[in-house]
Amino acid sequence: MNSGSSIRIPDSTFSHFGFRAHGPALKNKATETNDIGLSSVLADYDSFIATAENIKFDINIPGDVKSAVITLTEALNVYRSKAIPILEGRENSGQENLRSSILEEFFQLLLFPLTSEVRKKHESAVTLGKANSYVGLTFTPRSFQSLFNNPVPAVHTKDQDFVLGCTVQLSSSIKGGDEKEILKSSSSSEVVVPVVAIECKTYIERNMLDSCAGTAKRLKAAMPYCLYLVAAEYMKMDDAYPELTDIDEVFILTKQSNAARLRQKSSAPHPICEDLILDIFYQVATHLNKIWWSPEDALERGRIINRP
Repeated sequence: MNSGSSIRIPDSTFSHFGFRAHGPALKNKATETNDIGLSSVLADYDSFIATAENIKFDINIPGDVKSAVITLTEALNVYRSKAIPILEGRENSGQENLRSSILEEFFQLLLFPLTSEVRKKHESAVTLGKANSYVGLTFTPRSFQSLFNNPVPAVHTKDQDFVLGCTVQLSSSIKGGDEKEILKSSSSSEVVVPVVAIECKTYIERNMLDSCAGTAKRLKAAMPYCLYLVAAEYMKMDDAYPELTDIDEVFILTKQSNAARLRQKSSAPHPICEDLILDIFYQVATHLNKIWWSPEDALERGRIINRP
């Protein structure tokens, strides 16, 4: 595990940044249904967030970081132990996106401190949470002649459970010609360039892994220095070869099989392992604080393609 000593960010906190993936959906559903169970979960959620927001630490001190991440993970496990039995016991729970969004919001809280420096100058451009990531650009003009009037650029994106990245504005227009032609051919799109993407799963099976592998390939074709992780609570597969894909790592956060999950579905879930959350935190921190491409330093490093 990286010690984190190269990270130079001021004292931080696990306060939330951006749109929360879980809390608003839970509150809306509790208000809409007046369900006593959801009201109880909402109270537990508020306690979890209060705990998270009161965790303060110096991110330059490895001991502080470890203690803070462990405390945050413990708070998550307390909330999961109370919320998941109720959420999974609801009719059509799979379609409500309540249980599945717990992990998505947790990564927003966990990785928020790592954006401290960049937010000072570029707060409006920082994306942290569920987002559509840029994966490609195509042009589909009607004909050779129309290419010079309307090239029809189309930006392609992929919905991600969690993204840490930069929102950029892409624009295109025909070179030369008069002002009217240039204005007519102009096009602009706002896209998120992913730096870290995490696919969040209750459990991972072979078909899901294949889908994640396809997503990783598309993301890295568009942004070669995107760190792509899969974070599943449980594992449900035997024969699979994620090491042959563009996925950087697959985490099984409870270190349990999905069969073990089903055996105790009506009781408290298996806890998320603190050591794996620390691994994710430091892996992302290292990625954000390294130089991805620097040919002038290649001889000193002895590495040219400095990918994750």
